[in-house]
Amino acid sequence: MDECPSGLRSTPRKRVRRKPPRVRISLHPQPSPRSLALRGLCVGAVAALPVIEFAKQREYGVIINTYGSGGMGLADNIEETYRLGADGWIFFTERALENKGEVLQQPCPVVLGGDYLSYGKCDQVTMPNTEAVRFAVGRLLDTGVRTIAVIGALPGMHGWEDVHDQRDGTQSLRIQGYVQAHEERGLTVDWRYVIPLLGWNQHGGVQAAASMLDSLPCPQAVLCLNDAIALGAIHELQRRGLRVPADVQLIGFDNVPESEYSVPALTTIDPHVDDYAKHAVDMLIERIEGYSGPARTYTTDFTVVERASTKLAR
Repeated sequence: MDECPSGLRSTPRKRVRRKPPRVRISLHPQPSPRSLALRGLCVGAVAALPVIEFAKQREYGVIINTYGSGGMGLADNIEETYRLGADGWIFFTERALENKGEVLQQPCPVVLGGDYLSYGKCDQVTMPNTEAVRFAVGRLLDTGVRTIAVIGALPGMHGWEDVHDQRDGTQSLRIQGYVQAHEERGLTVDWRYVIPLLGWNQHGGVQAAASMLDSLPCPQAVLCLNDAIALGAIHELQRRGLRVPADVQLIGFDNVPESEYSVPALTTIDPHVDDYAKHAVDMLIERIEGYSGPARTYTTDFTVVERASTKLAR
C-alpha cells in the first residue's frame, strides 16, 4: 500500500479489464455534439477522410461504423445503426439494395453513397462511371489503339446484352462506357478482353493480368476498373518483361495517392472524391436542418490524370 501525503493509507485498487470502446470520432468540443454516422462495407479512407473533414467544417462530429459482407449487408445491420445516436446517416453500399431500397426509409435523414439505385427514397451522391470510362477509352482509341482490355468485370459479362440494360452497379456502368467508346467510333468490342475479377485489389490485378496474358495476345492497352487492380497489373506486365507504356499502356480509376508514385506513374481517372464527400455532407445536413424537398442525386465530374503509364500526355 502507498502512503498518502495526509498520512492516511490508501487501499489497493483492483484492475478492471475494460472492453475496447467503439470507434467514435468526435471532432469538436461541444457538450452535446451533433453527429453524422458514416456507415458502409469496409468504409475506406478515400471516402471517410473527406467526409470527416467537411463535417468538421460544418461543426458536426462523425461516427464511423462498418458492416460485413454476409447476409443482406446493410439491411441486416440496421438495428445497430440505430444505436449510433447520430442526427443523420451516410450509407455506402457495394451491392444492390433489397426490396427497392426499403432500408433507406429511416427516422433520421439518409444520404446514399455509391453506384446502386436509391429508388428515389433518399438523396444520393455517385460518380460518373459510364461517362468517365467512355472518355478515357475514347482517348486511347483516338490515338490509334485498337486492342484495349478491361480488367474488373463481373463473371458472366460475355456480351453487350449482359450489361446494356443495367441501371446501376459499378462494373456494369463502367463496362457500358467501355463499349460505348468503341461503338461511337464504329468499332466492335472483342469480349475476350473483358476480364472478370471479383477481388478489386493489387493481388487480383496480378492474377487477372497473368490469366489474360496466358490465354490471349497482349493488348495494346489495359483499362483497370480501379487503381489497386492497375498497380497489380503493372507489376505482372513488368515481371513478364513488357514495357509500360512502350508495349502496353495502362489506365486506372480513382486517382488514389499511390497512383502517382508507381513506376511508371499511373494514368488514372479522378472522380473528384472530395466533391463527392462534400455534397454527401452538405445534402445530409440540409435534411437535418429541415429541408424537405424531393430526393436529389448528385454526380461528380471527373478528370483523366495523364501520367507516364500511357502515351496520352506526349
